[in-house]
Amino acid sequence: GDEAVAGRLGVDPGDLRDVIYTRRRARVDDIVGHVLSASDEDLSLATRISRIMLEPLTGIPLLLVLLAAVYVVLGQWVAGGVVGFTEGTLMAGYWEPFVRSLIESFSAPGTAPHILLAGEFGVLTMTPTYLIGVILPLVSGFYLLMALLEDSGYLPRIAALADRALTGLGLNGRAVIPLILGLGCVTMGTLTTRILGSKRERFIATALMAIAVPCSAQIAVIATLMGRVGGWYAAVYLTVLLVIFVGVGTLLNRLTPGASTDLLIDLPPLRLPRIGNVAKKTAVKVWGFMREVALFFLAGATLISVLDLTGALAVIQTTATPLTVAWLHLPPEAATAFVMGFVRRDFGAAGFFAMDLSAVQLLVAMVTITLFVPCIASMMVIFKERGWRYLLGLFSGSVGFAFLLGGLLTRALEVVA
Repeated sequence: GDEAVAGRLGVDPGDLRDVIYTRRRARVDDIVGHVLSASDEDLSLATRISRIMLEPLTGIPLLLVLLAAVYVVLGQWVAGGVVGFTEGTLMAGYWEPFVRSLIESFSAPGTAPHILLAGEFGVLTMTPTYLIGVILPLVSGFYLLMALLEDSGYLPRIAALADRALTGLGLNGRAVIPLILGLGCVTMGTLTTRILGSKRERFIATALMAIAVPCSAQIAVIATLMGRVGGWYAAVYLTVLLVIFVGVGTLLNRLTPGASTDLLIDLPPLRLPRIGNVAKKTAVKVWGFMREVALFFLAGATLISVLDLTGALAVIQTTATPLTVAWLHLPPEAATAFVMGFVRRDFGAAGFFAMDLSAVQLLVAMVTITLFVPCIASMMVIFKERGWRYLLGLFSGSVGFAFLLGGLLTRALEVVA
């Protein structure tokens, strides 16, 4: 049976199919290598471009240019222009004053209904402003760019290009897919780790996404906030995350027992994206994401408002003062943002919108909230996929690591500044 064969080969029965496929592919490649020779003559333009994308000397600079373009489009044009209009002009300029005047017609400021519905964390003020004014345009931009990459056939080539780099982290190029999907939503990325060939790879990829990969909605908020302090601080933020990503992945690769699988992936032909396909993919993913996130934003706003009404929020801020003020050098109300981060990662980042922070404080806050625990939805999926021991270790490790690094980064930046 399969278990007996797997035992002779020294692999898990669940990995037997991949082992057989790999050995068959190696045999086919050996035969082909003896009877065929490659030629660069009469190659189509798409084939030549594909080879450029896959060759490290040309593919890596091309990928860096692409990432820079994504940052400009998402972080500057959409975050600066579109969000500036939707969040500042439409929501803060028209919607919030309208809601407050409506609520004040039957409930005076400072009363429980007013605080709950139209206060600083109001269900009818802050929630729609963040959802429609900030999250919606930036998530739409992110999924639009991802749909273009996927429909063009470039996304699998990124996986092939990244294979060698990810091998050092205990993964292979196929892990690019859940990692990139994790940029959309860690919940979705965690579910997609099922495509990876071993439990070891799924273990490592899930931890990396939960610790060092911000979701698209969080990226949206962070891009808007980092736009206030300039490109240098944004570059430091990205560099810190990259170093952490590589460092954590390398450490997990050395400490996690077992072996990773080889990359087995089909490369579809390059083609111009079809507008209809791109539009449908974008619309479906944005609608699904917003429908899911709206409930958590609503629950988060209600929770924070209730904590504010009962005085529990002040207690939390006082309790967290040694961390937020003495260690991270942030305002006491930063504790509120971290509480919101338990509900949604992006909700936590959005909590820093109204705070008057210096450039150093903002950078430290964004790094810490990014490394902070994933949202409730992600934690539930991680619990389902990996078990309670994994979740408990990930939760405690990410919280401790986030605040430790945040405090160390604060002191390093204060010395430089």
